[in-house]
Amino acid sequence: MALATVVRAEDTSALTVTYYHYPPDIMVNGGKPSGRYIDALEAIVSGAGYRVHWMASSIDDEANILDDGRRVICTTGRMPTAERAAKWYFLPFQFDVVAGDIVLTLPELKDRIKMHGHISKLVRNSSLTGTLLESGIYGAEVDTFISTNPGWILRTGTTDFQLMNMLLAGRAHYTIVPENQWLEAQKMLPRTNHLVAIPDFGTHPPYPIAIACSKALSTDMRTRLTDAMAQLEYPRLDIPK
Repeated sequence: MALATVVRAEDTSALTVTYYHYPPDIMVNGGKPSGRYIDALEAIVSGAGYRVHWMASSIDDEANILDDGRRVICTTGRMPTAERAAKWYFLPFQFDVVAGDIVLTLPELKDRIKMHGHISKLVRNSSLTGTLLESGIYGAEVDTFISTNPGWILRTGTTDFQLMNMLLAGRAHYTIVPENQWLEAQKMLPRTNHLVAIPDFGTHPPYPIAIACSKALSTDMRTRLTDAMAQLEYPRLDIPK
């Protein structure tokens, strides 16, 4: 008797969602994520009829997967822009409002940094090294300039906490991070209390984020996730085109 060939169907019951340490909304302990964003994604994905497969990532690796568009993943939220919407799929709801960005530097450099008046001028000063995330968005003027890859702007940091540590290690003169990340760092990494913030420097004010998914997400998955967020009464958000 011939042996029957068993063909295992692809598991479509799970949705891969990337995560990284982003306190207090995402905390990673023992390799497991927890926090407000994690609970919210579990509820959304469950409401859509799937389960979450959590995948550890960095903010930059996450962006690279989204850009590639071949692997089915969703994220814990990104700021929608027209450029991103051309490559990524955003669920059309406001997932959260993120704290605005601030410039951080060392006390002895504060006056030298402030004299520029705006981050768009600061990033053009080749005598001052900045450290920024590879996939970060810092405003149209800054983004256009740093896309030319100036040698004095480092894009090697993978988390906001790492950017702050690079300042403390003397590897850069300034960075730009969300204000809430600096506040959390002061609780968890006491050395970051040595850094000083420069407010009102042309950085992003608080802004809404939406769940970003890769373009590989099926139409059925999109519909079910959208319906789940509507049922959970997330506010609608116009995605730039």
